[in-house]
Amino acid sequence: MDHFQPDLRKIVAVFAFALIPFLFSACLHYRPDTPDRPQQALSEELETLFSYPEASVEAVEKPLEEKRKYTVTEVSFDLHMPSDLVPRPVEEMRREVEKKYAENDLKGARDLELEYTVKIDYYRAAGEGKKPLILVSPILGGNMVVDWFAAYFASHGMNAAIVHRRKPRYESDQELDQVDRYLRKSVIRTRQALDWLIRQPENDSAKFGSFGISYGGIVNTYTAAVEPRVKCHIIAMAGGPLADLIVDSEEKAIKKYIRTASEEQGYTPETLRAALKEAIERDILDLAPHIDPERVLFVIAYFDRVVARRYARQLWESLGKPEVIFTPLGHYGTILASPYLKYRALRFYRARFAPPRPSGKKWFIFSRKGPSD
Repeated sequence: MDHFQPDLRKIVAVFAFALIPFLFSACLHYRPDTPDRPQQALSEELETLFSYPEASVEAVEKPLEEKRKYTVTEVSFDLHMPSDLVPRPVEEMRREVEKKYAENDLKGARDLELEYTVKIDYYRAAGEGKKPLILVSPILGGNMVVDWFAAYFASHGMNAAIVHRRKPRYESDQELDQVDRYLRKSVIRTRQALDWLIRQPENDSAKFGSFGISYGGIVNTYTAAVEPRVKCHIIAMAGGPLADLIVDSEEKAIKKYIRTASEEQGYTPETLRAALKEAIERDILDLAPHIDPERVLFVIAYFDRVVARRYARQLWESLGKPEVIFTPLGHYGTILASPYLKYRALRFYRARFAPPRPSGKKWFIFSRKGPSD
């Protein structure tokens, strides 16, 4: 974990605490009475596209952190991808990783390891008995921000798992379908992490949820469409169509990839947009109708320039206009609304994971203890 995270948490906490009255009143929360459309059945073609070879798993666990309410463990095991998603022989990559470690290139070694390894930051909530689990998908830049939410869920009686992935890069020697391949790999990696997590005795396999912000929200949408074992989903600041979102985004990393593609391949913004639309085999808007809108909480940042509001709304509408929160902030500014989003996220999960209300008794859905405590 990054060393600056605790200090950043304190800074954000101070600002967020000061703004809590404003943010709680300014965030718009809308829950429709009935879904806008029924869930569509998944086609055999889509099931095949996100399938992967079965293999035995030998996981290695390494303790990372111990808190009063939870512990954090790094779990790693071999990743098994379809042959068309394996860039080069795994043994060749392993040798390169060993060389990087020997040269003290720790960052490069750990990044390349993720090409053939599933790595999970696993937050185990304290207490006996089976608990719900929240599967967390990171943002484009890494695990920061989402680790705050994982810790929050674990502090409130739910296990959580952040699934690592390689940071995206534009490979000039590859076609633009590398975007599509990266998405498929992100989803398959998440599904293989789920295979391991669902077998852990402390997890209640009937109470698995997912959480994703920004690119994590995009991966979350794809995963929600093809993975029936996850029962409910929070998708924040994601959008589509992906080709339009990428070309029009103000995210620095994405603009850098676009600039590189333009310089090396001679694309203009519009020719790149057209090429991406052709290269992305299944757009996020194509997957959205396969998700039950009653099981989704969506978040839109009103002044978002990374995922433009119009693209977030298109995804929300394609999802069937599920329950939604509008924040009066931009993409990064929404971090200041994290106390409110945590509050809403916890209520969302507890409402779906709680047992039936006992007849004749009151039920306080926002009690301090989790439903499985």
